[in-house]
Amino acid sequence: RCLGPVIDSKAYPTIIIDNASRDGSPNAYRDCFPGAIVKALSQNIGYGRAANVGLELVETPYALLLNPDLTASLDGVEALLAHALQDLETAIWGPATLKSDFTGEPPASMEWISGSAMLFDMEKLRTIGFFDENIFLFFEETDLCRRARNKGFKVKLCRDVHFNHLLGQACASNPAVDALKAWHYGWSRCYYFDKHGLAYGKRAPRRQYRQYLLKSWLAMKGEKRHKYRFQSMGAAAFIRGEEAFRDDGSPRAGGRRVAGQDMR
Repeated sequence: RCLGPVIDSKAYPTIIIDNASRDGSPNAYRDCFPGAIVKALSQNIGYGRAANVGLELVETPYALLLNPDLTASLDGVEALLAHALQDLETAIWGPATLKSDFTGEPPASMEWISGSAMLFDMEKLRTIGFFDENIFLFFEETDLCRRARNKGFKVKLCRDVHFNHLLGQACASNPAVDALKAWHYGWSRCYYFDKHGLAYGKRAPRRQYRQYLLKSWLAMKGEKRHKYRFQSMGAAAFIRGEEAFRDDGSPRAGGRRVAGQDMR
């Protein structure tokens, strides 16, 4: 429903990465989009790692990474590409995915842009490196944009191009998924700041852990209490030196189960 018009146009080659769906989605993609390359993964390996699988298959000069809960039009894709073709200093472009960012102004340099829609100059991206595969979820785009800027490239938000992002609808919410997300937000935030030498003051892992724990105690609603609790557990795991993934490649998530897998 979101990306069908762009794929059906056959204007660009399409690669669909299915991150271990258990509802027959890969076969549905093949039936619906026979011209697309469909790569079905055997387990959920996270956003950045799954994106890397697709990026490794790219043979075109540019690649547009899109979330499944984002509506993109062919005109919007072409407008985004037009900006890229006129700018040789930028490695990563993104459309406005929030209405507040859709101002009609020229593209602006940013520290980072949303990972929900990112257009890459593939030659530059291969110089920078793909998404950090130590991260399961969260801060992977922030890390990639920082590495791009460290290489001397620009990251730009195209404020005259809008892709509608249906926030939070990439997968159905349930307690296990919410726990998974919260745990990895806590872990990935600590990892990102530590990786880039920013883990001091309020960004220090132990400080973050205490902040999440305090918020979990003060939260009035059960949903927020559980979110902060799992964020504190993710931060604590980072402090203990635990990685985001277990030895079998499945993501950790504070002892909850997701899609039939034990996520401890």
